[in-house]
Amino acid sequence: MSVTVFLSNTNIQIVVGPGTSKGIKVKRLVSVGVPGGAVLNGVVMDETALVTAIQECWRINKLPKNDVTLILNSPQLRANIIDMPMMPDKKTTEYVQRETKDSRLSKPVSAWYMIEKDPKAKTQKVTAETADGQFIDTYVSIFARAGIKLIDIHDGVNLAINLLKGTTRNRTVVYMILDGTSLVTIFFAKGQYFYHSTKRVFNQPGSGEFAKEIFGAISEIRQFASTQKIDDPIEELQFAGIGEQQVARLAEDMGEIDSSIHLSAVNCPSYVNVKENAKQFPYFVYPVAGLARMSASRLDILTANKKSADKFIRKQNLLRVLVPAIGFLVLLALIYGTIMVFVIIRSNQLAELNRQNSDPATLQDVLRYEEISGVITGVGSRQGGLNMLHKYLDSYPIPDSEVNKIIKTAADKYGVKVIVNSYDSNTGIFSITAQSAEVELINQFIADLMKMDKFEKVDYTGYAAIQDKNGDSGWQINVVCSLAARKTNNSAEGDA
Repeated sequence: MSVTVFLSNTNIQIVVGPGTSKGIKVKRLVSVGVPGGAVLNGVVMDETALVTAIQECWRINKLPKNDVTLILNSPQLRANIIDMPMMPDKKTTEYVQRETKDSRLSKPVSAWYMIEKDPKAKTQKVTAETADGQFIDTYVSIFARAGIKLIDIHDGVNLAINLLKGTTRNRTVVYMILDGTSLVTIFFAKGQYFYHSTKRVFNQPGSGEFAKEIFGAISEIRQFASTQKIDDPIEELQFAGIGEQQVARLAEDMGEIDSSIHLSAVNCPSYVNVKENAKQFPYFVYPVAGLARMSASRLDILTANKKSADKFIRKQNLLRVLVPAIGFLVLLALIYGTIMVFVIIRSNQLAELNRQNSDPATLQDVLRYEEISGVITGVGSRQGGLNMLHKYLDSYPIPDSEVNKIIKTAADKYGVKVIVNSYDSNTGIFSITAQSAEVELINQFIADLMKMDKFEKVDYTGYAAIQDKNGDSGWQINVVCSLAARKTNNSAEGDA
């Protein structure tokens, strides 16, 4: 049995039930108020008050204390959907960490879970979630103090997107979820998710001014659809977070503003089975969405945070090793001081020897030796410089037709289109762009380039999705090839 908790500015909403491969079964729905000012936009302002409220809620309702997932809507827990090439879980984690890197976070933690895969196009969609490690630790600590063990933390909006997507039936629909004064708007066009936004509302549901604010949000969606060249009109607006009477009043007010908008309460999806009081579903969209079974391909944010903490511990252990090493360096400094005293004594002895060597006859021989040595050294240096220059000139890479030929041959082998962008004569670097309908063909092409003696190094950047003139999708990547030095006669003999 799983438990999900949605923590908003005003309420603690709890849903108990299992998530199966066929849908969600809701056994219990629980909602209690949050102490005023204890939580603000997902940020805990009064930990003691929140811990007490959670303890009382669990005690009164006799709720399970294990396998609890926390759902938050907070600017400090950022989530976004990433389209990327299909790859193993470990590579996916590395890709997500690169894409969500944020220098503003002192201890960034990134997690992800799979949404869908397209084996034919070799692509996948994941939801990436990023937060500061301190933010995660705060909530883990709060629930631990209340005697509850968290197993995961998720962004509520993206969970709601995945839950509601199955109810669109390939229509163009807008869902709105009101939580206190926070309004989340989710836009689906022909059943596909396109956009969501969060804004604050300033008027109470049931008033005419509230209807005007809702119409303003609809206008923003229409403007977005126009910029994206989505011509389908909004067929329906479904609202969650307010009662049936308030929805009916809002529908009347919206009809007076724009009669083309069909507004109704959010319906409970057919794959969500609420055991008791199904009419409460519009108030529990976020925690119910948290019960949905996720793909095994994922990295939860608590595990990601623990791995990040383990790295910090390893650094601490390294310091424990360095401290004795520093002590050893101090000992070496003392030894060095002793040696310096000995060196001073020997220097005095050397000075005495120098006085003996200052004899005029000895100095005359020294001057003669230095003169001859200088001449020999000068001639040798010039000859060495000429030899080195000759070697550099012989080995300087030349971007002749042979280079273009081998690149074209390698590209033709896999049907990859190659565009030569530039060549830097100072560095011997070619910049090219490789394009293909399949990622694997580009990988094989780059692998062949890396094997060629003609190039000293081949680097490439991340993939980017493209479309050709016919509308067919594909991939492109920027490749940088550094020409290898040409083999001179001397080097060729050395290889032989």
